[in-house]
Amino acid sequence: MAGDDDDLLTIGEVAKLDGITAKALRYYDAHNILKPAAVDPATGYRLPILHPRSNA
Repeated sequence: MAGDDDDLLTIGEVAKLDGITAKALRYYDAHNILKPAAVDPATGYRLPILHPRSNA
């Protein structure tokens, strides 16, 4: 995995933030439009986006 799991958003979290469906994100991955930041090799679980940490 790339970085700590705490720094990554799940596909559902990204979908909610972007106002699209998780199904759409999976489609983008399958068609090389938007690839995940990391994929768990054991489960295939996608962790698509690095979360910018705020120090505020």
